[in-house]
Amino acid sequence: MRRIIFFDLDGTLTDAGPGIKACINYALDKMNFEKLGMDSDWVVGPSLWGTFKKLGIPEENLNEAVNLYRERYNVKGYLENSVYLGIPGQLAMLLEMGYVLSLATSKPTVSASAILEYFDLTRYFSYEFGSNLDGSLSDKSILLKHALAVTGFEPNNALMIGDRQYDIIGAKSNLIKSVGVSYGYGSTNELREAGADLLVEKPAELAKAVQKLLPM
Repeated sequence: MRRIIFFDLDGTLTDAGPGIKACINYALDKMNFEKLGMDSDWVVGPSLWGTFKKLGIPEENLNEAVNLYRERYNVKGYLENSVYLGIPGQLAMLLEMGYVLSLATSKPTVSASAILEYFDLTRYFSYEFGSNLDGSLSDKSILLKHALAVTGFEPNNALMIGDRQYDIIGAKSNLIKSVGVSYGYGSTNELREAGADLLVEKPAELAKAVQKLLPM
């Protein structure tokens, strides 16, 4: 029986925090808003519109903030990033076991695909699902529903892996089991409270966690 694993990108496959924070600060500075404080890990995960709204950007200026963010991100922000140690090996192992791998990120598909390509991760994935540039499909619940429809997999043959509550909540709303990774930008408490079926502390534990929750 074929089974599919949906992977979040930022904070799960790559440590994208430095680039994301730098680009948010670039936009905030351009708009004369206060820059991010020390406790800013929460900005990695939500949609850009939601993040800037929480940072106090008025509704009518959200698109301007997002465009300024992308002005820097598309040039160098996406390169201020690194693959977590052990991720390529775990992806290769899952493929060898027979799993179908898919990306499922709130990041725009065009940006996510560029990151996978840059870090030589594209070859592991059969599907790449992300949001549209207008922000649609950035909600993980809607994105995963779309991904299931496109791939044709039933929820009981799917698994979501991510580092934030949005990944876990999105999976639960689609009746998909989930693995929360605490090495990313969400705390163990956040993932546990969201209802993750299993928690892992390091990338090297991913394949074993998948086998436990969704055995072939």
